[in-house]
Amino acid sequence: MRLALLFFCCFVGSYAVLPAQDVRVRAWLDTASMRIGEQTRLRLSIEHTPGIQVQFPFIADSIVSKVEVVDRTAIDSTVQENGRALQRQTFTITSFDDGAYEIPPLTFTYRKPKDEAEYSIQTQALALTVSGVPLPKVPLQDSTQFPGAPSADAQSADAQAEEQDNLRDIKPPLAVPLTFLEVAPYLVAGIALLGAIVWGVWYYRKRRALALANMPVAVVPKRPPYEVAMEGLERLREQRLWQSGAVKEYYTELSEIMRVYVEGTFGIITLEATTDEIIAAMRTKSTPMASTEMLRNVLELADMVKFARYNAIPDEHERSFRLATEYVQITAFKEQTASEEIPKDVVA
Repeated sequence: MRLALLFFCCFVGSYAVLPAQDVRVRAWLDTASMRIGEQTRLRLSIEHTPGIQVQFPFIADSIVSKVEVVDRTAIDSTVQENGRALQRQTFTITSFDDGAYEIPPLTFTYRKPKDEAEYSIQTQALALTVSGVPLPKVPLQDSTQFPGAPSADAQSADAQAEEQDNLRDIKPPLAVPLTFLEVAPYLVAGIALLGAIVWGVWYYRKRRALALANMPVAVVPKRPPYEVAMEGLERLREQRLWQSGAVKEYYTELSEIMRVYVEGTFGIITLEATTDEIIAAMRTKSTPMASTEMLRNVLELADMVKFARYNAIPDEHERSFRLATEYVQITAFKEQTASEEIPKDVVA
């Protein structure tokens, strides 16, 4: 009785009407019976007076178990001749399992103008029948024409058993092994691509090396050691290191300036040599003894401060700076070194 009532609701649609006739909803199926895999449409509509705000029921990917939603349309709104608003939405549904399904009532919610309350109204339930694909009937033999043949009931039972035996699951795809001829085009394409990449890298490096070889090189003239040393001494004087207590840093910088100058001017390796080694090498050069003694005084005092923790006095700081400046100025002009004189304050 209940199933018949549900079928009747599917054909004539389902309605729900408020007592005040403000809102009326309807839900119906295009067809209440279909085969496995076929599709039908579930249609929803709501008719209401203008000004009412309506919320359609939310339907997920499945309406009920094994009944899936394939597609859905947007909500369509129109105004009827009587002035009432009509909103509609259609869902395309399908099922891949046979059986009888009941689509439960669907709930619409709405709000009336100037009314904070929220109201709801439901459609009636719908019935949907999904049937399988019928198998061809096996013809029964007439037992009267063939004596000794099985009876019709026995043949019917055998046919039903045979029909059940013919219902089998679909077999999965067969795994076919790959052959060399199928893989060969991809292998050749990969080797060709790798060869193209290697050739491109080689060609790019060759062109780049050729371009660099032909590129004009800007020759920056080397600055004379005299200019570099004088700038270093002036910068050291402006830093006022020993005046601020950084005595060791002061002599480290002064010794570095003098060593770089001697190496650049006379070609002697000084940066990793001791003071004695530098003075011994200077005595082999065509430089007066006086200038060599000036260099020795500066470097020895610097070594004592840096390595022997000697506390030099301010007069020694200024004297070392003056000797270093005079040494650079004297040795920079070799034509004057023959007539230079030993400063009075140089101690042999």
